[in-house]
Amino acid sequence: MLDNLIMNAVEAMPDGGEIVIKTQEVRDGVTLKVSDTGVGIPEERLDSIFRPFTSTKPQGIGLGLAYCKRAVEAHEGTITVESRLGEGSTFTIWIPNDSKE
Repeated sequence: MLDNLIMNAVEAMPDGGEIVIKTQEVRDGVTLKVSDTGVGIPEERLDSIFRPFTSTKPQGIGLGLAYCKRAVEAHEGTITVESRLGEGSTFTIWIPNDSKE
């Protein structure tokens, strides 16, 4: 799952950029953030990027983020995205402390 988020970040920065990965223990679980300084995701696509067969890339088949969402939800967690065109995106995963193993 993490490899998918990192590969998406790399592909969003064809001219280079920065990827930042942060983890943080919070009171009720753990968060993992993957941020990039890439092209960003158009606002009108943000609501659909976790649906299967939805891709912003011409060569993508649109299963990567759907897989990430399914894997996170299998552990009773959440995945969200914040993005701005021309500035980049941040994907935030939260997994509760008492998630299934």
